Amino acid sequence: MILKPVKLTKAQKTQTVEKLFHESTPNYDFFLMLILSTIIVTLGLLMNNIAIVIGGMLVAPILSPILSLSMGVVVGNQKLMKRSGLVLLQSMCLIVLISLIMSFLAIHKEITPEIVARAYPSLSYFLIGLFSGGAVAFALVRPSISETLPGVAISVSLLPPLSALGIAISFFEWNMAVGALGLFLLNFIGIVFAALFVFAILRFYEVKEAIDKNIRAEERVMLEEKREKDKEKIEEIEKTVKEATEFLKEKKNGK
Repeated sequence: MILKPVKLTKAQKTQTVEKLFHESTPNYDFFLMLILSTIIVTLGLLMNNIAIVIGGMLVAPILSPILSLSMGVVVGNQKLMKRSGLVLLQSMCLIVLISLIMSFLAIHKEITPEIVARAYPSLSYFLIGLFSGGAVAFALVRPSISETLPGVAISVSLLPPLSALGIAISFFEWNMAVGALGLFLLNFIGIVFAALFVFAILRFYEVKEAIDKNIRAEERVMLEEKREKDKEKIEEIEKTVKEATEFLKEKKNGK
């Protein structure tokens, strides 16, 4: 069988960009799934149950902002890079915080082999992240093979090391915490480099306009939401002032 290079139409690339934007949007659904997956993975690590850990990894949405960060680098869009970086940083902090809380509340309070396994980074994890990142980036642009994504989610060590970091902090195991963070960074760097390569080879810089359009649309939604909140605050202040004025009038007339 002769392997031919994949050729994507502009419409397919635009569709991929819109899908990536949708999956990496920091909305209620994104953070809810992130919290639930973190709880599952943390409990799995504390119970030393790899099946539970895998179950949590399957529903974790943390891959999406990493891929959108790579996309932003490829097209040279600083707004997309900033957006993706902020979502990723928020996700990381939330995962560590939830894991820390769950570790304090959990019945099983001991350092299990599953936790220890996430505290020793090596070059092998970088290679896993590298090839997994290439696989997930390619699967993103090829819907016909999107069923491979769950397998990639299992192979990439993103959420478990961050959960192990939160658990290690709760036990004041600082060396273990540093190792868990190092493992996450190795996978993160591998995924970013692989996704950069795939998006560049497939020439996604040709749909830079579509990315700019999605950024502007998202900014308009955020601006509209801000206006609505400001309007509600103003109405609440006006209501409070009106009530205060009526109260003072009544008090004055009472005298």
